[in-house]
Amino acid sequence: MTRITRRRFLQYSAGAGAALTMPWAIRPGVATAATGPQLEKFVQPVPLPGAGLVVATPSGANRYSFTQVPIARQLHPLLPPTPLWAYDDGSGLGGQAGSFGMVVVAQSGTPLNVDFTNHLPATYPSWIPVDTRLTPRGKEVRLMTHLHGAFVAADSDGNPAVTPDGFGPGETQSVYYTNQYPQNAATLLWFHDHGLGATRLNVFAGLAAAYLIRDQYDTGTEPNPVGLPGGAYEIPLVIQDRRFNPDGTFLYPTSDIEGVTWIGEYFGDVMLVNGLVWPFLNVEPRMYRFRILNGCNARILDLDDPGTRMWQIGAEGGMWDRPVPVKALVLAPAERADVIVDFSGLAGKTLMLKNSKPPAPISTPAPPLTAVMQIRVGTTVTQPGPTRVPDTLPGGRAAGFSTSPTAKRYITLNEVGAETAGWYLNLNGVHFGDGTETPTVGTVEDWVYINMTEDTHPMHTHLFTHQVIGRTPFNVDAYRSDFGGKDGVPGGHDPTPYATGPMLPPAPEERGFKDTVKANPGYFTTIRGKFDLPDGVTAPQTYVHHCHIVEHEDNDMMEPFTVTG
Repeated sequence: MTRITRRRFLQYSAGAGAALTMPWAIRPGVATAATGPQLEKFVQPVPLPGAGLVVATPSGANRYSFTQVPIARQLHPLLPPTPLWAYDDGSGLGGQAGSFGMVVVAQSGTPLNVDFTNHLPATYPSWIPVDTRLTPRGKEVRLMTHLHGAFVAADSDGNPAVTPDGFGPGETQSVYYTNQYPQNAATLLWFHDHGLGATRLNVFAGLAAAYLIRDQYDTGTEPNPVGLPGGAYEIPLVIQDRRFNPDGTFLYPTSDIEGVTWIGEYFGDVMLVNGLVWPFLNVEPRMYRFRILNGCNARILDLDDPGTRMWQIGAEGGMWDRPVPVKALVLAPAERADVIVDFSGLAGKTLMLKNSKPPAPISTPAPPLTAVMQIRVGTTVTQPGPTRVPDTLPGGRAAGFSTSPTAKRYITLNEVGAETAGWYLNLNGVHFGDGTETPTVGTVEDWVYINMTEDTHPMHTHLFTHQVIGRTPFNVDAYRSDFGGKDGVPGGHDPTPYATGPMLPPAPEERGFKDTVKANPGYFTTIRGKFDLPDGVTAPQTYVHHCHIVEHEDNDMMEPFTVTG
């Protein structure tokens, strides 16, 4: 197992570009266990729904029954089969090609009952390094599935404030996904494990899947009422970075701080798309719809235009009111982008989807990892499909609420004791469970995320989607000097008097409602949300909000909030 501190990781990062071209024998010692950079790129096709991605089969009327099981898949022809953890819909997963293998298709307005039964080993295998300081039962495998973006009751949310011990071998988590409109309009959600102190490990091992909600407009077929590409021309693209051991197992480095296993961020040296290493995608010279999810543990992606015309038409909260032309897509972990890409006029071309360093003020210690996948444009069109992007869309713009905010909450993001055995991150200067926000059901609130750290944190709110109001630069040192303590700056202090400039408006990709927002260093980020509960659900209901760099939420950048009556 490779052991590495964050400081040493950053030193490695500075030379990672050169390391990719070095022979195996002379690569820097910190990377010698990773086989990824030597793997030939673009030798296998991207898994697609029904062709490498399993489209889940219901187990009954509006019901799915999954087991969480160990499997193995060869993720590259030059790698041995990789042990994985997966969601099995009862099919045995013969149709799963890679490490990401499942898509559930739901209908807005039609609820689903879903069971998840843990059929994994009782304790973690050696390739998954557990920090027993963070988990509720040491090295026991305790699972808990969270539908990211779902509008559900607290006991169906899959959050550790409600079920801190999760579910052990043989135990079943039963949930009710409302798919209630308009909170869960047509969009791409995803479900993943959210086990307390082990989210980073369980997702790394493979416990993640797509959850695609349809409605009467966004049917997924072609033609459709919106005039969008559909059928085989609508493609989910889940992007994740990973590292490998020579035996094919995933490599997750561990800390060399005495008594510590946890590391601050996990970054891979190989890109996986839909679970395969650096694949290629065959397309026809016509319009496509890409549903993109950043499924990385910690890497913030800046996906460059591969030489086509692109329009973003939606994000986490669903479709927008109109398309927005884009040249690049900056996606933090858990963010999604719904994009129209035009390959017409590019017949016979070979294109590259690349990842770049995100622009300031986004800040991340991720080492470079440029190549994502190759796109091969054919010369013939099987089905012509749409030839123009619609002027309007049936979704909405996050332009405000019918009522003004009733409260403003000031939430600080802190990093404490870096490079020591007590290193952790927090919200509001407390450990998880030691503080909580208490919004009242039916009210609108502004939440202000005040970043006291050096990194960008993608903050995810369970239960509600939010409108990004803006980001304001401020004097971090002065704010810390006035309010800081041994565990960082506690929450509740208005940073407005410390502003060093005006509030910056939301970015174009934040036009719609979101469930994850980038909180950049040197800024306080204001979001606005309404605290509704599903029909028939009464207060109080407890959820969580947290950083979606999953290493950070595991230790301990997560806080409960309780919607009260």
